[in-house]
Amino acid sequence: MNNKVIMLTTLAVGAAALGGVFLFTASGSNEASLQNASNLNRSSSPLLASNFDPADYVPVERTAEREDIDTTGRTANSNQPEARGWEAMLERMSEFDADGDGILSEDERREMRRAMREEWMARHDLDGDGELSREERMAARQEMFEQSERGQELMRQFDLDGNGVLDEKEQAAMEEYQQQQRDERRANELAQYDTDGDGQLSRDERRVQRQEQQSRGGDMMRNAVNEFDADGDGVLSIEESREAYAVFQERREIDNFVREYDYDGNGSMGPADYDAFLSDYERGNREADVNGDGEVNSQDLTMFTDMVTRSRNRP
Repeated sequence: MNNKVIMLTTLAVGAAALGGVFLFTASGSNEASLQNASNLNRSSSPLLASNFDPADYVPVERTAEREDIDTTGRTANSNQPEARGWEAMLERMSEFDADGDGILSEDERREMRRAMREEWMARHDLDGDGELSREERMAARQEMFEQSERGQELMRQFDLDGNGVLDEKEQAAMEEYQQQQRDERRANELAQYDTDGDGQLSRDERRVQRQEQQSRGGDMMRNAVNEFDADGDGVLSIEESREAYAVFQERREIDNFVREYDYDGNGSMGPADYDAFLSDYERGNREADVNGDGEVNSQDLTMFTDMVTRSRNRP
């Protein structure tokens, strides 16, 4: 293998396909988190297979979808730094690649795990007892939720009075929406994978589900390599992974904008969409708060125009 190569395809572009967020825990694993980790394994992930030990990195549900997150009184501020997730992990990989060969050796992996464990515990082990209590884990998940893009999006969506803070009523509405989303996902899973019709997914049915998810993730990674492997060596280098990450982020931001403001539903932005937006804007409707700062003003008009231009030049 070329030494400049690092197996980062999953890191840069496979997050959506593989699902979940890597939450580093003191104990390394717990039963509930391992249940949620069922769609990840070494064979489906070049990153995990070559650079990490999955036992040390436990995927958990996206925090925005959990029931035990208390966002009452929390701010919905679009300018708050969001957890950078995969981009941050790219930086950490490079940081611990001491010999600069683009791949983490066992010693480099061990040092990275040790450092990340210390950082995580220093940040979240509030009572200093060397373990994360249930309350400390909840606080960690809440922090991740508040800083995540999805968390910020949901809090803005349910901040009905536009004051930048979720009160109890607004939080209750958001939790009801989240529960509906979970119920819909479960119904879709059952409709697709509950082949015996008993209302739950057996171990074999779960296995089929995982295999399909891994297949989709593999297709996504292969497509990313085909598109961004500039030197044609069959894998993505660090710089190629960074480019892929940036492009996928740009596409995601544009696609989210189009989904929200494509009023006529034709899949692109045109005069009818601008007229509909302008109507909301002139009335000061919250639907025209493009930048999510709780106010409708000229900044939103400028951002709308900019996003329309970006959508026409989508990479």
